[in-house]
Amino acid sequence: MRIFRNLIQALKGLGRNKANVFLMTLGVAVGIASLTVIVAIGEGTRAKVLDRIAGFGFGPESFSLYAGSGRLFFRKAQMPTNLSFQDLEDIASLPTVRHAMPRQRKRLIAVYRKNSTSTRIYGVTPVWQTIRAWPITDGKFFDARDMDRKNKAAVLGATPIKNLFPDGEDPLGKSVRIGNVFFKVVGVLEKKGLTESGYDPDNRVLIPISTSVARLTHEAHLHSIKVQAMSPEVVEETMEATRRILRRNHNLSSIAADDFRFVTPTGIMEWVTEQKQAMNRMLILISTVSLLVGGIVIMNIMLVSIRERIHEIGVRRCFGARRLDITQQFLFESVFVSMLGGIVGTVLGVVVSLILKRTDMIPVQITWEPFVLAGIFSGAVGLVFGIQPARKAANWSPEETIR
Repeated sequence: MRIFRNLIQALKGLGRNKANVFLMTLGVAVGIASLTVIVAIGEGTRAKVLDRIAGFGFGPESFSLYAGSGRLFFRKAQMPTNLSFQDLEDIASLPTVRHAMPRQRKRLIAVYRKNSTSTRIYGVTPVWQTIRAWPITDGKFFDARDMDRKNKAAVLGATPIKNLFPDGEDPLGKSVRIGNVFFKVVGVLEKKGLTESGYDPDNRVLIPISTSVARLTHEAHLHSIKVQAMSPEVVEETMEATRRILRRNHNLSSIAADDFRFVTPTGIMEWVTEQKQAMNRMLILISTVSLLVGGIVIMNIMLVSIRERIHEIGVRRCFGARRLDITQQFLFESVFVSMLGGIVGTVLGVVVSLILKRTDMIPVQITWEPFVLAGIFSGAVGLVFGIQPARKAANWSPEETIR
């Protein structure tokens, strides 16, 4: 019962000092609001990256294999030529592999009449569209017949279409010169748009890889291989089997490093996370400083308030209140004010997050985490910074307070 009486006394004390409550609440609210917005931005960025990865055909059952050693997208060797069609055949024969798609890539100039543009030329197979799940908005994708006959068929992305046909002319059936070879446009890819890093996935032209080898690049090596496993559960097993095949085919000794690299959805997420870490550290530091300032504000205002409430403390002590009762009362006040600041800050942070989401300025996703963090951090701030004022109030003797 005593603890409930102390809680009621704490609420009454706060009700008599509304100005102080407002100032103490404001300090914590700012820190919690910024923390809420940071968590929402982090979750939004993660969700957007996952959507983007899925949009690029990177399902949980897929991974890419790139020629040349290095880290993720950054190879050490320039223009490696160690990934071959034999590697492709051996990987495709694995029982856990559903599809293995070869890719050649080269940046060349595409020309149509007086218009020209620099674009990425990809030599691929018809299974590209199945793996990437990238819709065709007009025309069709080239098929196995085009592959067998080494037909000069091309599927254009939105960027080369915009640059080569600026007047809105229908590109289907037109002949576009790539290097010294004329290709007939048979299909148009759906527009994806720029990524957050400025990468343009639409700046591409797809041609049959057989045509690329025989008529355009005259190269027998591959830039990369996209592998789709039977299920997400066998991806690790498939990657390990692929590693053994490539090390055997490339005659690598047991102590030699891989001369190829894997790119997986998990690897991309880790890479994106690393890029965001510096900014996140700075933002979290700002939030922490805001919470510390809020805690210091609570402590200082309560220390001043104790001197103003000496008579109240003395009356309670004279009527039998123990030091523990006074300590509990002021701790309750500190925690209550801090929790109130956490609630206000969370609401404010959610409002700001919703505004950012509506304006589409920054990717934002609101989850349950800010509410839990607000409760933990605000409660901790109230306890830590309320201990000193509570102890000081409890240490006043009844004689001193009454006098």
